[in-house]
Amino acid sequence: MFYLQNRLKEYGNISVGIIGCGIMGSSLLTQLRGLQNFTPLILSSRRIEKVKDTFISAGFTEEEFLVTEDIEVAREAIKNGKSIATTDNMIAAELPDVVVDCTGDTNAGCEVALRAIESNTHIVSLNVEMDATVGPYLKSLADEAGVVYSGSAGDEPGAIIELYEFLNTMGFEVLVLGKGKNNKLDRSATPEQLREEAIKRGLNPRMLTSFVDGTNTMTELNAVCNATGFVPDIRGCHSFSTTPKTIAQDIDLESRGSKLNSYGTVDFSMGIAPGVFAIAKANSEIIDNEMEYLSVGKRPNFAIYRPYHLTSLETPISIIRAVVLKDSTIAPYKGSVAETIAIAKKDLKKGEKLEGIGGSSVYGALEKAEIQRRENLLPIGIITEKTKLARDVEAGKALTYEDVILDEEASIVKIRRLQGN
Repeated sequence: MFYLQNRLKEYGNISVGIIGCGIMGSSLLTQLRGLQNFTPLILSSRRIEKVKDTFISAGFTEEEFLVTEDIEVAREAIKNGKSIATTDNMIAAELPDVVVDCTGDTNAGCEVALRAIESNTHIVSLNVEMDATVGPYLKSLADEAGVVYSGSAGDEPGAIIELYEFLNTMGFEVLVLGKGKNNKLDRSATPEQLREEAIKRGLNPRMLTSFVDGTNTMTELNAVCNATGFVPDIRGCHSFSTTPKTIAQDIDLESRGSKLNSYGTVDFSMGIAPGVFAIAKANSEIIDNEMEYLSVGKRPNFAIYRPYHLTSLETPISIIRAVVLKDSTIAPYKGSVAETIAIAKKDLKKGEKLEGIGGSSVYGALEKAEIQRRENLLPIGIITEKTKLARDVEAGKALTYEDVILDEEASIVKIRRLQGN
């Protein structure tokens, strides 16, 4: 009882670096300030004024933190009990016990993870876009260094894995894993179209675009695939419509009146956001009887539904698991099982700059890794601001490596080359 809290008390204080001052980063800073045995040590983001404002909003006085871009100055200030405000992500990756990446930027996230591994700093990442792109390779590096590489509890992949572990531990056979989609699905959405709505919701327009065009959902399910060995049933998944009480009936095999070709798959559905789900069967009439008695559903398949995910509010759980227990909440244990590939939103012209996740050029679609490798398809996460089109690409087509000129100096591209295709 109270296992994590007791282990944390035994361990002592955990120092935390946070990268990103968006909703999750600012919320996490505020939360950790009020929790025992946590020290929010470093906050980093692109704009120093935003970092300073976030510290103040979280309840820090100006005397409690120091603004610096010098890591040695930061070390001395930390010895004197101060927290650090900086625009240098490497300070946040090198000095604390654990770094939490709240950016969503694949290249920045890759650089942070590499420095953290070099510095023996554990990693808890809310940057699922980066994890879907190079997570398997980064995990192998972390394992060799004795560093924990983990996704976060509360983010949808972590919440899905919670259900997966729960059912596996009880001996159920898990058939389908998935999540509800929070926003309407519009594959052609652009930041310009969504700018006004994004501002009203306090979001970056590109972030909202990645939600609406489905890319965020694809990368989240990608992380689940790489953790479990599950795959998308078809490119981009089916997209279902269901309710919390009818998940197991609505999401099933085509031979049973639904859409799936096989089990061992991931998918998403309208009608159940912000929840996540797992569909499983018991392989025992006695257990089927008990599940029906408990009003879980009707045999042969049963859905376990978690009606919420609290994103960064659950991150302290993953921090404790990583630092104290040396355990990941979710990680790509199965390697590259699936990939989120780039699909053209519109006709793309040779020589144009290619906008990546959340842009107006492409959206992400989940695909089996074996198909991605065979067809040499382009992972959307390695598109950076310097990526250009090498030739014309028609709207609706999956981009290949031959279609683009990548920024070979970008860390995300270099690590992806090492990971393989």
